[in-house]
Amino acid sequence: MTDDLGLPGRRELPPEVLDNLRMTLREGMGKPARRRWPIVAAAAAVVLVLAGALVATVVIREPDGQGPVVANPDFSLDWPKAVTAMDRCWAAIEKKGRAAGFPARDEWVPQFTTTPTWTSITVVAVRAGDKVFFCETTAITVTVSDPDASPSYSAGTKAAALLMTRAGTVAGVADPGWDKMELFGRTADTTGSTEVRVFRPGNLFVEISQSKPSSTTYSVGPYTGDSNDAVTDAPHVLPPAPEPVVTDIDRIPPVVPIRDTPAGEFFKTCIAGASEPLPDEDVYEIGTLLEGNGVKVVTARLGDRVVVCQGGLGYRDGTSEYYRVFADLAAERPPVRKLSTETLGAAEQGGSGNAQTPFIGVVPRAATTVKLDFGAGKKVDATVTEGTFAVWRPELPGAMDPNAQAGVVVLDAEGKTLHEGSLPLY
Repeated sequence: MTDDLGLPGRRELPPEVLDNLRMTLREGMGKPARRRWPIVAAAAAVVLVLAGALVATVVIREPDGQGPVVANPDFSLDWPKAVTAMDRCWAAIEKKGRAAGFPARDEWVPQFTTTPTWTSITVVAVRAGDKVFFCETTAITVTVSDPDASPSYSAGTKAAALLMTRAGTVAGVADPGWDKMELFGRTADTTGSTEVRVFRPGNLFVEISQSKPSSTTYSVGPYTGDSNDAVTDAPHVLPPAPEPVVTDIDRIPPVVPIRDTPAGEFFKTCIAGASEPLPDEDVYEIGTLLEGNGVKVVTARLGDRVVVCQGGLGYRDGTSEYYRVFADLAAERPPVRKLSTETLGAAEQGGSGNAQTPFIGVVPRAATTVKLDFGAGKKVDATVTEGTFAVWRPELPGAMDPNAQAGVVVLDAEGKTLHEGSLPLY
């Protein structure tokens, strides 16, 4: 079950490499550090947008086969994905010898699923008898919360986290008195909050956080809809979730992409230093690398998912290294597209003023040449690697036009045109 990863072969997977992958997975499961961070200046702060659950209609299929029951219009249930995920979770539970602590697989009733398009994560909230638990899968990993663990409630509430994972999942129960919940997250460099919808019965919630739970302090409270910028925290600190009963690599990749190149080494450094999580980071294929003025930018892809990781000493004020991961949030993924990044070294970010902006995108894997025309006589051949291209965007005269386009021509090794068109300049 690994042919859906879309990974080009590099080398066979030795047993010691698999052991390293499992160690990496477990390292991210440590309990989050619970400490308060100082509020950073608005000019330097990067506000995280925590991705919410998809909004649709949930259809709960009861185990007796009586047909679907419609409830909770703010949630959705992707039945095929739920079944696949629950089967994987059950197999991992049996493999680890923990089946005695769970009802039989045929008693599991999925309540809802969370399946953001921009990540490989699927989370299923499961009810089986008198037990409720969460099953998370990614392209290669599986994690299951412990239904018998005693939750640590936020002081003065009945809100608790039941699962926090390396991939970014934060799931649990909200206080029954809250119609909706606010989840506030704070890291060393970022702050952000989101409205979290509550599934009933059970007062369950799932949030796919845009910051690593192991390095984020969370707080919760009733969602009030207050958009006052002076609000900097939710009132109740959310304690760490209990350790999951199972976390493992259940879909062993046949190969591991190489990391012993400058691009691969920087990717490891960047992913480790960024506050954003990246599920399945060890099986991403490394793409194009840019360097300049104390910063680097690298692309990586897993199938049709492509990420950009950028950072270094020159990202901000030059006194400490800073890194960020940018996922491809586009719902539709055409074969030629531009990826989201941000300027490095800009004065408004506290940088030196030596601002550099990457212009990065995706092309077919057969592409070897990408010719870009930025206008005003600025024509550049981009670096192309593993179906991605990258170049520093040249300085252009005049005011920024948000509707401006850059011309793009994509060629293969024989000079055949694979694509000709334009991409957004900004």
